Amino acid sequence: MTDFTSTSEQISLHGLGFIQVKLPAGRRLHVWHPDLPRRSCYARSAIHNHRFSFRSTVLIGEQVNQRCIVVTRSDGSHDRISHDGPRSEKGGRLSCVADRVHVWRGQPEHYGAGDSYVMQALEYHETPNSGVVVTIMEKLNEGVIHASSLIENGHDFDQSFDRFQLSADALWAVVVEALQHGDAADAVKVMQ
Repeated sequence: MTDFTSTSEQISLHGLGFIQVKLPAGRRLHVWHPDLPRRSCYARSAIHNHRFSFRSTVLIGEQVNQRCIVVTRSDGSHDRISHDGPRSEKGGRLSCVADRVHVWRGQPEHYGAGDSYVMQALEYHETPNSGVVVTIMEKLNEGVIHASSLIENGHDFDQSFDRFQLSADALWAVVVEALQHGDAADAVKVMQ
C-alpha cells in the first residue's frame, strides 16, 4: 500500500524555501521568506509537481509561478526524483532517481495579492519567489501517485534537508512578521 501520510506537525519548513502551515479543509498557508533555509541543491532542483491539483491565492507579495513541460528522454537535461519512499526523521520522503527527462520552461506568471491560479495534479512548475510572499494553497483533489522533483543531470538530490531545523516558535515568528507586510484583515478573510 502506498503511504501518503503528511508530516504530523502543524508548521514546518519546506526545502523549497517556505514555511508550510496546515489549515482546516485541505488548505495550507505558505510563507516564503528570503532568510529561510532551502535544501542544498535548491538552485538545481526547484522544478517539482504535486500529487494533487490545487488553487493558490496570493495574500501578500508577488507569487511567481513558472510552468514546465517535461518529457521522458534518455538524453534529457534533468533526472526525475520520485518522492515515494517513507518519511525520514527529518520530515522529508526518501527519494530516488526514477528516469531522465527534458524540460521546457514556460513564461513566468506573476500574481499579486488577491490573484489565484490553478495547477493540475502532476503538472510541473517552480516558484522562484524573491522577498516575502504569503499564499493559501487549497487542495482540489488527491492523486494516487507520489510527487516528483527534477534535478539537473550530474547533481545529487539533497536527502538531508531537515524540515524541523527551526523550532515551531521560530517559524511562527517568521509567519507573524510576514503577515505584517500586507493587510492582515484581507489575509484573514481569504483564510476563512
